[in-house]
This record gives sequence, C-alpha cells and structure tokens, in this order.
Amino acid sequence: MEAEIWVEKYRPKTLDEIVDQEEVVKRLKNYVKQKNIPHLLFAGPPGTGKTATAIALTRDLFGEHWRDNFIELNASVSKDTPILIKIDGEVKRVTFEELDRMYFKNDEGYVKVDNLEVLTIDKDYKVVWAKVSALIRHWVPKILRVHLEGGGVIELTGNHSVMILSEDGLKTIKANEIKEGDFLLSFTAELKGNLNVLSLSEYRTALTSRTAVIDDLELNENSAWVFGLYTAEGAVGFRGNTSGQIINAREQGLIEKIRTFAGHHNLSVYENYTTSGFNRKRLSAKQIRILSTQLAKFFRDYFYDGNGFKAKNKRVPSFMFSAKLENRLSYLKGLADGDGYGEWSNVVRITSVSRNLLIDIAWLARISGIESSIFDREVRLIWKGGMNWKKSDLLPAKPILSLLEKIKDKIDGNWRYELRHQLYEGKERVSKDVLKRIVRMVDESRLSENERKVFELIKKLAYTDLHALKVKRIELIDYNDYVYDVSVPNNEMFFAGEIPVLLHNSDERGIDVVRHKIKEFARTAPIGGAPFKIIFLDEADALTPDAQAALRRTMEMYSKTCRFILSCNYISRIIEPIQSRCAVFKFKPIPPDAMKRRLKEIAESEGVKITEDALDALVYIANGDFRKAINALQGASALGEVVTAEAIYQITATARPEEMRKLIETALSGKFLEARQILDRMMVEYGMSGEDIVSQLFREILASNLDERVKVMLIDKLGEIDFRLTEGAHDRIQLDAYLAYLATIGKRLS
Repeated sequence: MEAEIWVEKYRPKTLDEIVDQEEVVKRLKNYVKQKNIPHLLFAGPPGTGKTATAIALTRDLFGEHWRDNFIELNASVSKDTPILIKIDGEVKRVTFEELDRMYFKNDEGYVKVDNLEVLTIDKDYKVVWAKVSALIRHWVPKILRVHLEGGGVIELTGNHSVMILSEDGLKTIKANEIKEGDFLLSFTAELKGNLNVLSLSEYRTALTSRTAVIDDLELNENSAWVFGLYTAEGAVGFRGNTSGQIINAREQGLIEKIRTFAGHHNLSVYENYTTSGFNRKRLSAKQIRILSTQLAKFFRDYFYDGNGFKAKNKRVPSFMFSAKLENRLSYLKGLADGDGYGEWSNVVRITSVSRNLLIDIAWLARISGIESSIFDREVRLIWKGGMNWKKSDLLPAKPILSLLEKIKDKIDGNWRYELRHQLYEGKERVSKDVLKRIVRMVDESRLSENERKVFELIKKLAYTDLHALKVKRIELIDYNDYVYDVSVPNNEMFFAGEIPVLLHNSDERGIDVVRHKIKEFARTAPIGGAPFKIIFLDEADALTPDAQAALRRTMEMYSKTCRFILSCNYISRIIEPIQSRCAVFKFKPIPPDAMKRRLKEIAESEGVKITEDALDALVYIANGDFRKAINALQGASALGEVVTAEAIYQITATARPEEMRKLIETALSGKFLEARQILDRMMVEYGMSGEDIVSQLFREILASNLDERVKVMLIDKLGEIDFRLTEGAHDRIQLDAYLAYLATIGKRLS
C-alpha cells in the first residue's frame, strides 16, 4: 500500500474544497467563469491555503490539462545536503551550509557567483562540470527525507524537482510526487583529474640538518596509497609543535609500501612490535612511524574536519578529488587495505566512525568509475560482476520498452528475447549492456526522422553515466531552517546527496533564473480551457529587490501568454510596482471551528479515532496553520489506536497551554526555583527548544489577564531574549534569566 503525505493527499482539488476563505474563493470563481484572470498576489500566514488555492484555480480553469499549463517556481535542499563543487578550480566535497558561510552575508536570499562549478550532465547524458550563476536560500518549516537504496538520503522541500527517465528523455517531477519504489537517477563516471604535485613548502619548520625537507610531493600511485592507508588507520602525534610523527600500525605485508614512500623522500622511519587487542602479552602487531614534523602538519590540516584529530574527524583530503584517476583508485585501495574487508574489484566494505568520511569516499568512488553505497559506519565499493545486484549498469525498464516499441520495425534481431525478463517477468530495470546489444541490431538507414530521434535517445541511454536508484522510504520531518538551491544556466541540473542524485534547480529566486525559466515556459502555447498559462511563484517576498524588478519587467513582457500568481507571507516585502500590477487576495488564518471540521473529516477518512481534546490541541499548536495541523495529526496517528491531546503535544514539542500559564504565574509569584523545575520538565519531556518556549510564552502572555502595562514589560524583555537566542546565546541561561526577570517584576508589583 502506498504511503502518502496527508497534506498532499487532502490538498483541495477545486475551489469549492478550499476551507474558510469565502471572499477569496468567490472572487476567483468569477475569474474562472470569465476564463480570464489578471496577475494575482496571495498574501497571508503559512498554511492558510495559498498554494492549494493556486492549484485549485488552475484545475478549475484547465481541467485535465492543468499540469501542462502550470509551473510552480520554488524549492530547495537542506543545509546538510552534500555536494561536490569546484571553487576557483579546486574540487571539494562540502554541504550547502558550508556554501552558505562562503557566500551569503546578512539576510540575503540570493547571491550571484562567478567562481563556482557543480557536477551536472551534458546533452549526451555524460557527467561534466558546469558553472553556477547563483546560490539561493529561503526558510522552511518542514522537508522531505528520501531514503534511497544504497543507504543514502536526500533532504529537500516537497516542491523541489528531481530528474527521472521517461520515454521523452529526462523529465522533472516534484519531490512530493515521488512514491516508494520509484526510480531517481545517480551516476558513476571516470572523471579526469590533473593534480600530480602537492606543495608542502608552507609546512617547513626550524628543522635540523639531518631532517629531510619536502617542498613538492609527487602525487603518484604509491603516495596516494599511503594517504589512503593513513586515512584508514593513521594518526599524527606532536611533542609541542615539533617532533611530528605519522603513525601507521599494520601487518608486515603492507609495511614495505610505507618504507618505499618514506625512502623516496629521505624520511626516517621507526618500527616496532606492539601487543594486539586480544592478547596484551603477545607482540603481534607491527607499528611504523614516519618521523617528519612537516609531513605530520600537512596531514593534520588536510585529513581532518577541523574539529579534532580523532577517527571521527577523518575526511578524504580535498586534493584527492582533483587527482588523476589512477591515483584516486590507489587512494581508495589504501583505504580498503587499511579499514576494509572483501575483495578488490569485487566488493569491498570500508568501515569508519566518521560519517563525513564515508560520504567523501562514496563521492570519490563514483567520480572514479566505482559504484558506491553508504550505510551506518560503512561504505561499499562495488565493481561490475562483483554482485548480481550491482545497480550502476541498470536503467528503468518501462521508458526503455516504450522507446523500443516506437522503432521495433527497424530492429533486425530478437530484441524481445533480450528483454524477456522485463517484458514477461516484470523486472523493473534493464542493463545498459543489453541496451547496447539492441542498439547494434538497429538498421539506421531505414529510420525516419522521428524514429532517428528515438534511436539517438536510446543510444545515449546505452552509453550514459546515469543509472537508476530506487526510492526505499519517504518521511516528512520538522526542519525550521534555510534550504538551498543552485542555478546552472542553460541546464539547471546538478548532483547532490549522500549518494549523488540528479536534481533540477527548482528555486526561482534570482534575476537570471526568473528570466530564463519563465521564458522557456511561456514560449509554448497553452492547452485547454484558457488562452494563457499560469506561473506560480511561492514565497515571492524572499526575492531580492533586483529580482523583483526583473520579475516586474518579465510580467509585462509575457502578459499575453502567461498570468502570474505570487504568494507571500509579508506583503510589505513586495515592491510597490508588482503590487500595483496584481489583484491582491488576503488569506486569513483558518479559524478553529473550520479547522476542527476538516480535521475530523480527514481522521474519519483515514480510520483514525481522535478525542475532542486532541482536536483542541491540534488547533492550538497549529495557530491557524492548516498544514501544521494535518502533519501533526498524521504523526500522532502512528502512536496508538486513539489520537490524544498528550500525543499531539508530545510529537510537536509543545507544552500544554495551562502548563505554560502555570510557568508564568509561578515565576511572577516569586517562586523562581519552582518555575525552573517546570521549565526543566518542558524541555526534557517535550523536547522543547529555547525558541519553542519563547514563542509559546509570547502567545500565553498576550492571552493572559495580566495588566496591559505588565504585558508590555514582559513582551519587551521576551523580545530581547528571542534576539539573543537567534544570535546563538545559551538557551538555558537565557530562559533562566527570563524567569528571574519575571520573579523580580512579580515582587515589584506585589
């Protein structure tokens, strides 16, 4: 049975299903009746139905053709999403949070860049580097976490586009349309590298005449292997800032390679036997140390994450991503010889307590032509023929079969026999080798022009770097942070994720992106019920002023063929020239009675029993945000046969209103220690953060019967605490300080 996210499952299909926005719906229905609409601006708090209304309006206008006439421009990936970049020519594996620190300043949501490249694919479906024109970010409360076969995950907003394979080639779909068992696209490719010399001159120290100095270290197969072995099990040690040593403890059979490396650079080594972990009396493990402060400092700077020098801090040194292919393979071999088990060229499992290291290895393997999978404390390297479930040679079968049907009369051979498992046994994927054999059966001289286009696509797929990656599980998670996107001009595709997944740039927040994407969409004629298409730009208030100015001109340019629907939380952040070009619709928070009615309907439809107290709790925690209420209901439904108020408060990390009121009253009565105990219980039992408590305190102070002057003082101080928390202050200290302030105010008023 397919698992669906309820906020999508119960999204209104028509304007008649929109909950409690009567004035908005009434005006929009008149537009539908006339088959004509102006540009629209939807303004209101999150979760009040702005996106749902835009889609429902489009459905009512175009019927079954609504998807062909509607484009939604907004999405992004989470801050922890890994991505391989080339910055000023240097390749690094980073996260979007690290890119944020490099490029964003203040509160800007969009920055242009000119020194950044990411991995994408070219017209032949080969993996290549491409220039990035802009980075984009905005704030979201929730994201999807998509679990993939091979152990990796990708985190992204529900309306971010991912690439899938269709009979028309690559196609975009929204992440919230993905189902378990669907296939996304990843890659393995042998990318070129040219780095062959490492400069160590900056690590020179006041060395004695007997100590060798390395200015330039050749990156060859032997040194790369030593680097891999060090990453697996090496350690650095210093006495003060000198007497550096690189330590590798290994079996005798691999010691010779370390000796060769050290001897090539005239470095001294020290060898001794140590006891094993199983028998402390038996000297059975050989330990070798390279005595070089210069080299030790180099290892310290390049082989760790900057947060320490333990195994959990290990990283693949960034220069290895730029190394020649043969040296990257030697590095991986050194890793496997150190902390791996299995057979090289078959299947090798490399273990580590460093998640970052495992992700690094997975990416390094994939740009070196080796399939990789990532699991808890383990990454697997898989070669052709090594396992019968190797995935990097496989593509989704369904679109391939559809393509072959279009040219079946021009295939001189039994292509159906080659695909017998897919045709008659329901196998979901097909090998590229099988596809190559079928390509050789095609008589190209007999192909028509349209058939030739189909054949060229089949041929590209037979030799592509892409392969199918099955979706194992999807979950909706709380997030409340920035999400990110990159703009790749003339392509808009990029790889990201713990295992690289091909994504489409779906976040249209920059000047170049707004112009390019809208131009492409507006160039084709609408299908169905109205003489225009609809462009929906969510969170338009996150656009920079320059991007809004560009959008204004674009709206004018394409007004004959397109209508824009802009959505925002704060209309004051939309520039006046855009406001004046739109019919403005104000969306109000969903009132409690309307929300409870709809939540009851959803619960009944899903066979979920819910108490009246739980409905009240949902209304309270949602605070007018319908999306938040539905997500909380779905989460609580998995905890037991009956959804209770306690379950709602627990999963949403929200304290009961009466508990928060008791906290305020206790503190104001001067009982500081007792109030502190209540606060402790909230943070431990409900898992509330400092920001959660500040937000709920604000609501309860406003709703209280306190004198208005007291409310002013309490809220003024609470605003100061909120600012300190956003700046990174310690939440317990700040909250205790606020309770102390309440106790002081209470004594002054008594």
